[in-house]
Amino acid sequence: MTTIKSLAKVAAVLAIGTFTVNSVQAQTVKQTAKVGKGIYELVYSEAGNAVYVTSVGTKAIYKLDAKTLAVVDSIAVTDAPAFGIGINEKTQTLYTTNTRTNSVSAIDLKTKKVIKTIAGPSDKSHTREVIVDEDLNKVYVTDVGGGSKIWVIDGKTNALESVIENTGKTSTGIAIDKKAQKLYVTNMGSNQIGIVDIKQGKLVDSIPTGGEGSTNLALDLKNNRVFVANQKSADVTVIDLKTRKVLQTIKTGAGALGITLDAVKNKVYVANRQAGTVTVIDAKDYKVLADLKTGTYPNTVIVDKKSGNAYVTNKAQSKRDDPKFVDNNGDTVSLISL
Repeated sequence: MTTIKSLAKVAAVLAIGTFTVNSVQAQTVKQTAKVGKGIYELVYSEAGNAVYVTSVGTKAIYKLDAKTLAVVDSIAVTDAPAFGIGINEKTQTLYTTNTRTNSVSAIDLKTKKVIKTIAGPSDKSHTREVIVDEDLNKVYVTDVGGGSKIWVIDGKTNALESVIENTGKTSTGIAIDKKAQKLYVTNMGSNQIGIVDIKQGKLVDSIPTGGEGSTNLALDLKNNRVFVANQKSADVTVIDLKTRKVLQTIKTGAGALGITLDAVKNKVYVANRQAGTVTVIDAKDYKVLADLKTGTYPNTVIVDKKSGNAYVTNKAQSKRDDPKFVDNNGDTVSLISL
């Protein structure tokens, strides 16, 4: 595997319009930049103050300067194009879900090389989301298709340690309660949150989401809540983990997909794929602070906990009957800040 040379000079910064509901408290789109082709997910690295973006079309992972969104480096992943992405800051290892090959790759950020690619137990399903427990050096991956599963990967050896079977109908998003050693997964096929006991290695409970097309979630363990992004019902449902009741349903935009919680500033960010917006929600009173135009198809959103900056991947529109068509508002990354 080779490292692609820095592409900072070709990163074009675009102007994107912003519509704000509450201009005093809301954040705005500071800038948007073109990145790669067929971009999918992104992750923030505090160690390098950088954002890493997966690009399926160019079979690469791009490293962006978190302040300017300039492309400062890239890593080729030609054998297995990456879709989802997670990071272990302690070991400086990236983990990618390679959906087409149903595999996971571990990438050393120091050498910029793939350490290992872990094959799945079946070729009839596909890996989707990946999260890392840095304290225990464990990696958890949702495997969608047939009977959904969760892979457990040992970060020390980067070997598949075990597979938790039957986690629910179409397990997509995933989050972890490290202290309780429990995983929370969105089961899109049944509109439920599945609770998986890691030690027991099985699904132990399920909670209705109150929405439709429940795809991703953000845990708020401090307040015993979970925020769920529901694509079909175009909303976010807030669920009390103790009472299992829906505390609030917040209308966002069509295709509510990616979601993240800024626990420091008490804000929730929701990427609305079909609406082309990111909704900013006050996590205390559940009011919508802003609907921000970011790009064609907002897909995933992450937050830098220290600065409070949010980063969004915007997928591009394609036209089969026009191979020369270029979507200027797609294949971009947006920076949202105060």
